[in-house]
Order: sequence, then C-alpha cells, then structure tokens
Amino acid sequence: MLHATALSALLCWLGCAALIVLGRRRHFGLDETQGVQKWHKHPTPRTGGFALALGMMVGMLWLMHLTYVSAPVTIRLALAIAPVLLAGVVEDLRRHVPPLWRALATVLAAGLAVWLLEASVTRLGLWPLDAWIHAWPVLGWLIALVAISALPHAVNMIDGYNGLAGMVSFMIFGAIGYVAFKVSDPLIMALSLAAIGALLGFLFWNWPRGLIFLGDTGAYLLGFWMALLSVLLVARNPAVSPWFALMVLAYPVWELLYSLWRRKFRQRAGTAPDTLHLHHLVYWRLTRLLDEDDHPDPRQRRNAATSPYLWAVAAFSVGPAMLWWGNTPLLMACCVGFVTLYLLAYRLLVQRRI
Repeated sequence: MLHATALSALLCWLGCAALIVLGRRRHFGLDETQGVQKWHKHPTPRTGGFALALGMMVGMLWLMHLTYVSAPVTIRLALAIAPVLLAGVVEDLRRHVPPLWRALATVLAAGLAVWLLEASVTRLGLWPLDAWIHAWPVLGWLIALVAISALPHAVNMIDGYNGLAGMVSFMIFGAIGYVAFKVSDPLIMALSLAAIGALLGFLFWNWPRGLIFLGDTGAYLLGFWMALLSVLLVARNPAVSPWFALMVLAYPVWELLYSLWRRKFRQRAGTAPDTLHLHHLVYWRLTRLLDEDDHPDPRQRRNAATSPYLWAVAAFSVGPAMLWWGNTPLLMACCVGFVTLYLLAYRLLVQRRI
C-alpha cells in the first residue's frame, strides 16, 4: 500500500509543478486577488485539485493492480465522484457557477455513492433512532445523502489559508486509515492512503508559500472522499462507533453548521461569503504582530502562520476520534467538548480577549 501512497504523492507533486508553470506562463486557472475572502498578493493557480485528482486516481489504479481495490469498486467510485469533480473544475476555470448547481452536483454524487457503493448510515448509537433506521433503511440512506453531500461544502468553507484544508484533510484521512488498520479493513485503509499520498504532494507547494491552491475541485474531492470513507468504515465494521465519523469530521462539520446559523442570525444568505469564520478571526487577532517584522511579504507570512492554529483546533477532534474510536459515550462527550471549546475560542476572539 505504501507504494501506492508514494506514487500518489509523486504524481500530485509533478501535477502541481506543471500547473504552477502553466499558470504563470499561460495564466491557466489563476485565482483573482480581489474579493471578500482573498488573502494572497499575486495571482495564483487554483487548480491544485486537478493534480490531487490525478494523484489519487493513479494511486487507486495501482491499488487495483495490487488487488486491494477491485475493478468494480474503482469504477463505481469514479462514477460517484464524477459530478463533484465536474462542478469543481467548471467553477475553478469559469467561475461564478451558481451555488444551487454546485449543491445539486454534490447531492447527485452522494446519491450515486449511496446507490452504487451502499454507503448507508446503519446506526447512530442513539435509541430509538437505531431502531427506526433498522425498520426503515431509507432513513439511513437519507442521512448518508445529507452527510456526504454536505462535507464537500464544509471543506470548501475551511479552505481559507495556505495549508489549512490540506493539512486538516491529511489528519482526517490519517485517522480513518488508522482505524481501518485496527479493524482490518484493507479497502478503507487503501483509499485513505491514496488520499494521504496525494495530499503530501500538494502540501509541498501549498504551504507555506501558497504557490497553488486547492480550488473548488480539490475541496469538493477531499470532502466527498472523507465523508464517503467515514460512512463506509462505520457501516462495514460494527466495532467502530458511529460517533467516530462525527468526531473525526467535527471541525469542518461544525464550521459549516455554525456559519449557516450565524449568517441566518445576521439575516444574510447562507451562501454569501464573509470573513467571520474562525480562521479569519485567527488571522486578524493572532497573527497581526507579524506585520511589524521587516518581512518582504508580511501578508503572505500571516497567511501561512494562520493555519497551524487551526491544525491544533482540528487535532482536538481528530485525536480523541483516534483514541476512542469504539467508545460511543466517550465520543459523544468529546463532541460536546469540542463544540464548547470552539464556541469559547470564537467568543474570545470576537471580543478581542485573545
């Protein structure tokens, strides 16, 4: 499996290098520098997701060659993920794809995953919900549909600074792969390693220098992949608590839910971009002292310095998920604790007490 990881990393690394050169020479896929959520100084390719998809695809093919992943599963995965990739590519190259169309693409991809890969939520660890799901399996399908279609947007939401979404995704796939190893599930472990390898190749260029961005393609791909693997890991292995999936994904999931609530409370459209996410507050409050240094590009330095704070936030969800992946009551308590810590940190940052 490690050969596939290395191959994914190499192909993604080479793909990113080629796209950076193509962006500089042919202005291919460059991201604008003006906008509500723009923090970079120079036009930068937002096509990192293309290289990420290449690396993961080649890794998958090699895993299929090694018989860790069957050909039918590979084909079904490709069919399921096609809608989110298409939506991401069009947005990265043409811009201004209506949010409704992107949402429909993720719902279609989630529906295909539920149908083709049997990615259904079979239990929640809560009575009487588990009994209802057992009696009406369609409930499990609907929950999986919502979860898998929402995660691409959640990862896209946290993709605000160099290395943020990439490293958080790396941590999440590492946790999923670790638990898959513990329960002897080679399929989920192999798919996690393919993503880990590609992310290593991407992060080399993305952090700290920000030479290439994930773009919508990369964010959607990673979000879909981690949601799918989380659902399948729990469905295929009774020893894994269903709350493992929620805990390991707690940071992007809660960022999405809290942002939607915040925008509704402020009477703003749920899809309207703003600069009130936790990572924006960290940028404005905790890295401002870096502006005082004689650095040639203090804005870029602050950008790169923001992400490690959020990696620590993500570690408070990924760490407990790895430690207590089979303990439902403890994972429930950890989920409550994570949300509490998030809200406390958010409030302190808003009130400028940090």
